Amino acid sequence: MAADVRQKRRSGCGGVGMDAKLAEAFATFEAGQTAQAEALYRDIARRRPNDIEALRMLGVLCSLAQRHEEALAQFDRALRVNRSQPGILYNRGISLLALARDAEALESFDRALKIGGPHADAYLSRAVALRRLQRQNEAVASCDLAIKLNPFGFGAHLNKANALADLGRFEEALVSYSESLRVKPSADAWMGRGVALKRLGRFEEALAALIKAREIQPLHPYLQGEILHLTMRIADWRKFERDCELVLRNVEQGLRAAHPGYLLSIPSTLKQQQMAAEQLARDKFAAAPVLPRPPRPATKKNITVGYFSSDFRSHAVSYLTAGLFEQHDKSEFTTIAFSYGGRPEDDYTRRIAAAVDRFVDVSTMSDPDVAALSRSLGIDIAIDLAGLTFDARLGIFAHRAAPVQATYLGYLGTTGCAFIDFVIADEVVLPREDTQFFTERPAYVSVSYQVNDSRRPAVQAPRNQADYGLPDQSFVFCCFNAGYKFTPDVFAIWMRLLRRVDHSVLWLLADSDAFTRNLRRFAEESGVAPDRLIFAKRVGLDEYFARQRCADLALDTFYYNGGVTTSDALWAGLPVVTRAGATFSARVAASLLQAIDLPDLVTHSSSEYEELAFRLATVPELLSTIRRRLDRNRTSASLFDTAACARRLEAAYRGMLGGQPAS
Repeated sequence: MAADVRQKRRSGCGGVGMDAKLAEAFATFEAGQTAQAEALYRDIARRRPNDIEALRMLGVLCSLAQRHEEALAQFDRALRVNRSQPGILYNRGISLLALARDAEALESFDRALKIGGPHADAYLSRAVALRRLQRQNEAVASCDLAIKLNPFGFGAHLNKANALADLGRFEEALVSYSESLRVKPSADAWMGRGVALKRLGRFEEALAALIKAREIQPLHPYLQGEILHLTMRIADWRKFERDCELVLRNVEQGLRAAHPGYLLSIPSTLKQQQMAAEQLARDKFAAAPVLPRPPRPATKKNITVGYFSSDFRSHAVSYLTAGLFEQHDKSEFTTIAFSYGGRPEDDYTRRIAAAVDRFVDVSTMSDPDVAALSRSLGIDIAIDLAGLTFDARLGIFAHRAAPVQATYLGYLGTTGCAFIDFVIADEVVLPREDTQFFTERPAYVSVSYQVNDSRRPAVQAPRNQADYGLPDQSFVFCCFNAGYKFTPDVFAIWMRLLRRVDHSVLWLLADSDAFTRNLRRFAEESGVAPDRLIFAKRVGLDEYFARQRCADLALDTFYYNGGVTTSDALWAGLPVVTRAGATFSARVAASLLQAIDLPDLVTHSSSEYEELAFRLATVPELLSTIRRRLDRNRTSASLFDTAACARRLEAAYRGMLGGQPAS
């Protein structure tokens, strides 16, 4: 698209002739001597303040130098001379896009089209603005108009594909990515295609597409992390150590090597995670205006809390938070849910909507407009429930949605965003000495940071083990964490446990055929019969909880613990062994186990983890004691006491409003 824009800017304004001075200035520009060309055009504009061509080219030169405010001023000067200049209106829109003033950019493109008539580049740039404004269907339509005028416009096909992917229409997006690749092979299109294939669960095809992108542009932003993550999705660990080292080294060198979320599941440090997050923040939000915190009226009685998420539906975030919204103290707190998921409602959507004071669907609103709505509704504390996950919209917070802004629950690390004031945590997941690696200030809650819903489904009696493919009289280790959290070091321990514990099996979720195939190959290479790995299908919540009663012991992953998965196991009465690591994401299970008064299931080294799992599997009395404690603590300990957790969070909110972290 940049090449298209540059060509458009060079195309001149219809009807404007060039005298000798203009000809000299333009020739200097064409020769690449931009500083000299700018001086010549400034001299012309000083002598002839109404020379549209000089003003237009000054705007172009300022824009090329990334001085977009200056560029905008020059284009506006030219339009004051003559408003009927579609080329200048177009260039003005491009500068506004660079300044993240997307609504104004759209207006400028629309004016250019109204005056100058249909033009492929204007429709394409209009689509970019529409996409940023969350008007994805209109963006697709605008790309179609550009394609009709220029079927071989690479940018139109690519942007249409991106807008379709934003809408979750991945199969259609693949068609458009293919069209863009037919016009011009590019890393952007191959990467977009790879991400769409990943979202469709076609992991091996996705990996092949990303490798194509790497062949074209090895250092394409975030590509190395996408490739590493996909190899983890299919448990292809042949180059795991090398790929981790490459990604982390490039992050340390300031390159946009990986989305920070991917660093959570590999052996990365808090410093590396912070560097990756801050790189993303600079990349995505640098153009957002730095807005002052709006004051909170001194006379206001209730504290108004806004919760922002794409996942107010049947999703892990809602499984945890639905009870919180019901338990808030309505005499002191007003709650508003801002939903930007754009998905059909389900039982959890309806439950949350009934619990909060107001439920607002903002999925088709732009980030600045959502932030403005939040301020108009008097939100005192804006709570982001997504962090840096892939459907998040931290741009809303970049435009300052509330006097106090915090991130909670959805992302287990720093956002790297200076406009997020607090991260809600406990001292297990975020010890005070580690806060130096978080851009946000900590808002501490006692016990565990993770809220849980005491109205989770009751655990029913499971079907027979044989119904799940589990052999009779076997000891069942299990891990129902997402497959991308698996790493070769923890899996090697699991294989040693299978070799050491007679008649034992390992029960896992079947993430994909490639994942299953590679894990069985790894098992065989480790001296374990592949059929001792049993793979479970995804089922509804009731059966999901019930079937955990068929397992004997859950084994946690190291670098990215089970969060909801660990809570689910404990709710079902299934003990979990974890190893507390060095990052937030590696300490979540330790926090949960302490909150349910089972700290003896928390280990601190790989050898301790393996030996505890071995003892529990081979000393029946020890495991029985743990199970009895878990069954008792499930109703008496803090972990599943939603009302108590709501009070702790409310205390943290008061502390944040007072300017001091709660502790």
